[in-house]
Amino acid sequence: MSLRLICGRSGTGKSEFCLNETIQKLNNKNKIYIITPEQFSYSVEKKLLDKQETGAIVNAEVLTFKRMAYRVENEVRRSNR
Repeated sequence: MSLRLICGRSGTGKSEFCLNETIQKLNNKNKIYIITPEQFSYSVEKKLLDKQETGAIVNAEVLTFKRMAYRVENEVRRSNR
């Protein structure tokens, strides 16, 4: 598993780059998580689906920071049992 940070000014194509990279990597069996602020989660999911020709995405998931924290918390609880 790796973490990749994409930085740059507004309007330089960061979002487009991320979506294109995600689409290219969907053929792998690895799960891809796109972490986004709450207010952008729907628009990122829609853009991702619009870029994918099949209309379905199984290996990629858009998560908000809150949702990601919830999942991590549940995973830690399960591992402590």
